[in-house]
Amino acid sequence: MRPETGGYPYLLTDIVTENERWAPDEPALIFQDRVTTWAQFADEMRRIQRALARLGVVRGSRVAVLDRNSDTYVILGYALAGMGAVLVPINMWLRDAEVAYILASAQPGLLLTSAEFEAGARAAMADLAERPRLILRDGRRDDALSWEDMLNAGGDTPVSQPEGWDDPHLILYTSGTTGRPKGAVISHRRTVLDTMNVLPAFGVRRFDRFFCYMPLFHTGAWDYLKLFFMQRGSAVIAERFDPEAAVVALERHGCNAMFGVPIILRQMIESEAWQTADMSSMRLIAYSNYDPSTLIVDVARAFRERGATELGIANAYGLTEGGCYICINRPEDAMQRPLSIGVPVPGVRVALLRDDLSHADPGELGEICVRSPALMSGYLNRPEATAEAFRGGWLHTGDIGRVDEDGFFHLVDRKKDMIRSGGENVFAKEVELVVIEHPDVSEVAVFGLPDDDYGERVVAAVVINVGAAVSEDELKAFVRERIAGFKTPRQIVFVPSLPKTPAGKIKKHEVRQSVVDALVGGAADS
Repeated sequence: MRPETGGYPYLLTDIVTENERWAPDEPALIFQDRVTTWAQFADEMRRIQRALARLGVVRGSRVAVLDRNSDTYVILGYALAGMGAVLVPINMWLRDAEVAYILASAQPGLLLTSAEFEAGARAAMADLAERPRLILRDGRRDDALSWEDMLNAGGDTPVSQPEGWDDPHLILYTSGTTGRPKGAVISHRRTVLDTMNVLPAFGVRRFDRFFCYMPLFHTGAWDYLKLFFMQRGSAVIAERFDPEAAVVALERHGCNAMFGVPIILRQMIESEAWQTADMSSMRLIAYSNYDPSTLIVDVARAFRERGATELGIANAYGLTEGGCYICINRPEDAMQRPLSIGVPVPGVRVALLRDDLSHADPGELGEICVRSPALMSGYLNRPEATAEAFRGGWLHTGDIGRVDEDGFFHLVDRKKDMIRSGGENVFAKEVELVVIEHPDVSEVAVFGLPDDDYGERVVAAVVINVGAAVSEDELKAFVRERIAGFKTPRQIVFVPSLPKTPAGKIKKHEVRQSVVDALVGGAADS
């Protein structure tokens, strides 16, 4: 008998046991042509739990993973949750020193990796005072345990359980754009409640199938998978994103939904496979549009032209600390307002606050702050950072927003991206939203650079459409006609592409640095 769960009888792993009971032969996971039914998912989950228990994993233990997506990775996450233990996914694209920092912070007892990332894992562990035990998913070494050997070892050790729904099951490390990465502690309560909050908004149906290419170190992967699992649905897991393979997978497996950032979706509709694809099974594309682009409207039209006549798009706004579902621009509204983040989901309260924590007046910009029972528990071993994030009883997102006359929220900028030029505040996002309106512009990143006369000058890095031609002066004139002159970029740099995070957000700090390097190099050359 499972212990009481803090007054609410539902934990993350109840999704698996309920699906095993009510839909045992329905598919749960599809990975590289391997289909796992819900009965098989539950059996494998329990097998992993017994193996982990033999290695000493109990309630509160942490297990890190440095690897690409797989069905094993997904089942491991649920297995740990059912033990009251915690999964610590690590971004596989981090450098050795960055991985070492996360391992030192989280102090996992086990680290699962694969041959592809083994060298980096070993390098990251080399100088740690306490090293996790290394487990290789696809190989054997004398000083490491193989995944298969772990599963097949003998012995019978009792498997621990969570004590309640406030037990953590996941620690997700933030990107660290404002300092060292922080580990957001995610509880069963957060995971279950925000699932129930958002299901009606997305219109996910029973037995729907989701295409998941997002890396499993990202909150989006886990948060979208659970939506479809709770509806006894299934997921096609892609080891990595490839636009041709993604289009083929959607058609072959009859996927009904996916999450995508604009650049990912654009690559798909520009792929060779797209020309003959049948997308008639697709009904939902959830997207995140932090970087301004109306491309999603063109994407929706392209999918409908390929047979997705029921397709809806929905802009979802969230963050690691608050979950993916703070606001949603629902399918019935998103085509008319593709750049809006929509309205708060049920159970979530959103406010625009000034720096003194007072509420902004109608039409005034303010920081987007959130109250909800479905937020992170805090930052791991960072009480001061946790207190700062929740000051005044609100989760502070660091995003500046506004509300339009119909009550729809809009992102304006990150607080840290505000440019102080000539004594005036310029929000980079506001400028980007104007630049992107030019028909020849594909992508844009706006930021400030030091300026002797203005303190900071507004600079735009711009990617133009293939075959297009627009000059710096023409683009400046276009912007100046639409917003105040002091907001218009004083300098426009045309670039072939903009670097992005795994979640598809533009790495503005890298763009800024590359422009600085180019300007310094140009000055030296002259």
